[in-house]
Amino acid sequence: MLCTFSRMRVSQRIPEFFALVWAAALVAGCAASAGPVGPSFEVSFDPATPRSAREQAVRVEVYLVDSCTNVTLGTRPVPALGTADVLRGDGGGAFGIAFDEGDYGLYGLAQDAECAVVAAGCAPVAITGAQETLTVTLGAIRGEGCPVDEYCSLETGDCLDGTGGTGGTGGTGGSGGEGGRIDAGLILFYAFDEGSGSTVTDQSDVLPKHDLTIADPGNVAWSTDHLSVNTATALTSTGAATKVVARAQASGELTVEAWITPAVATQGGPARIISMSTDAWLRNFMLGQESSTYAARFRADGEQDWDNGSPTIFTATGTATVALTHVVHTHSASGAEVLYVNGVENETFTRMGGLSQWDATYPIIVANEGTNDRAWLGELHLIAVYDRALDAAEVEQNFTAGP
Repeated sequence: MLCTFSRMRVSQRIPEFFALVWAAALVAGCAASAGPVGPSFEVSFDPATPRSAREQAVRVEVYLVDSCTNVTLGTRPVPALGTADVLRGDGGGAFGIAFDEGDYGLYGLAQDAECAVVAAGCAPVAITGAQETLTVTLGAIRGEGCPVDEYCSLETGDCLDGTGGTGGTGGTGGSGGEGGRIDAGLILFYAFDEGSGSTVTDQSDVLPKHDLTIADPGNVAWSTDHLSVNTATALTSTGAATKVVARAQASGELTVEAWITPAVATQGGPARIISMSTDAWLRNFMLGQESSTYAARFRADGEQDWDNGSPTIFTATGTATVALTHVVHTHSASGAEVLYVNGVENETFTRMGGLSQWDATYPIIVANEGTNDRAWLGELHLIAVYDRALDAAEVEQNFTAGP
């Protein structure tokens, strides 16, 4: 993996990490670049780094330091002369500021979706009057991620309190305290409150953002607090929803929540409220409407027709009505699943097998399928996805809080 960096803020806190497992292999070099002010940077992995460490790395920080002598691999260096951070796959850039000519150290660390450092390295570099590209190669280390009561912000690389207060609001979702919406584990949040345009913003605090683009803006109508899908269209994320797979595989759990008002009480396909999929037959998860029931699918190793998320589980007949409704599907690491309607448990199921076969290339699709033949019509008030299974009290709390 090759990453380049643009100047961004870096927070002052990072979790403690376990001891170094593999020594970081260091390579430093300079090459001509016509980039912005100051040198640009490239960070790559040593070829000997295990594939698992490379795949887990979703965020990389880079620092210019006086030298590598006093750097402790796996922790943020203090002080640092320059800092930058990006998500894996972002484009080129530079620190954006000039430095005096001389010898320095270029230090990089990579984090996974739980804020644990999975690779680090430091290399001596030289800055001269010409523009340079300074390079450092990272080797794998093993780090400790966030405690169970905190979640990782990929914007800052910090573990944040997920019980309320500093845990982030999830857009319009409130504080997560008593009477408010639950914030802990929230990784996708669509409030459908933009009021106009062709984009629905992912208002969660977890990067990367997976905003949705409305394929046919003329087929929808905006209100101040919801979006009405009047004619078949699709709301699709730009590219793969990578953070959903990374976090779900790490926890083995997922919660999908929707506040919706169906246009009619009977829709079929199942009609997709939200799906992470590529077509009508391949998906990681789905929440939909089938006739007058709500339906859920979830990809789990070893299940029959597992790559379509089968078997499908359904709520009781008649639970889908033309009324504002709160629908939640939870999957726990034990395999236990629950479908809730309006804060009350409606259907349970046990789905054996893990999430190792989840496909990280699938996008998020709302109100349809990638093949554009599983349309759902109605009002979208709120959709949220958590990287853990909410319990019954938490589902009831979100229901009480409203859309």
